[in-house]
Amino acid sequence: MQSNPRLAPILARLTPDSVAALVRTLAARQPADARDNVSVPAILEPLLQGVDLGSPAEAWSARLALQRAIADAVAQVPDMEYVEGDS
Repeated sequence: MQSNPRLAPILARLTPDSVAALVRTLAARQPADARDNVSVPAILEPLLQGVDLGSPAEAWSARLALQRAIADAVAQVPDMEYVEGDS
């Protein structure tokens, strides 16, 4: 499957440092007892804000690619862990 060109600018600026900073910012906005984790949809929302990823099938594929890129970036952050969820 071809990658979505609309996703390229987001992936280009997605680094372990940028993901870590975003996760820390999002975690700080959550209640104190819920700051030890941030859901993937919460991370995707600011990254994809205002971005048209195309048809539903293209958008779903792009979101999955972005989710994999986030997981890869988090794996490079020493004090963070990406945990797969069921949904």
